[in-house]
Amino acid sequence: MTNPTNRGGDPVSLHGGDLGELRFQWSTDRYSHSWCFGSQVVLESCESDSAELWPASPPLQQIHQQSFGDGREVLFGLGMAGRGHWSASFTLIEDLRCWIVELACRSPAAPESLSSCYRTNSLWQRESSGLLTCLLDGGTQLSLEAIQPSAIAEMHDDRIAIRPTRIDANVSTSQWTFRLRVLSQ
Repeated sequence: MTNPTNRGGDPVSLHGGDLGELRFQWSTDRYSHSWCFGSQVVLESCESDSAELWPASPPLQQIHQQSFGDGREVLFGLGMAGRGHWSASFTLIEDLRCWIVELACRSPAAPESLSSCYRTNSLWQRESSGLLTCLLDGGTQLSLEAIQPSAIAEMHDDRIAIRPTRIDANVSTSQWTFRLRVLSQ
């Protein structure tokens, strides 16, 4: 089943049952998004204003939802800011108990910075292994990890930023990927 593309306005969400809900809301000139488990918001995208050439998170202006025959549910996003053209896919993979997020930015100039930045609740912490985890009310444990070699995850105070490990100084497309997984319930 394919749903129409949403451009600027209508909220979009993908319910993952025990794997949470991914919600997109229109905010000024782009969609912001958040992952919710019950009434708890565990990650909320940090959005920049339209004057920012290299925003804190991909500036997604179009969202398209698609169901695939193999059971995957995917939200695709496209957007532009400054000289960058952005794309994103948010894939719910129930068998692996996770969301896989793949991001890319194409630009004719070297980006100053690229990231996917999230405000967090106070329950996130970095384990000694480097894995970021969150224990929710009710006992559900989540992890967020950058998928190597394309990305690194950084946590500072109430923010998590996932960044590409390398940004090419030439005209190019930079890609980075991360996974949000339910470890236990």
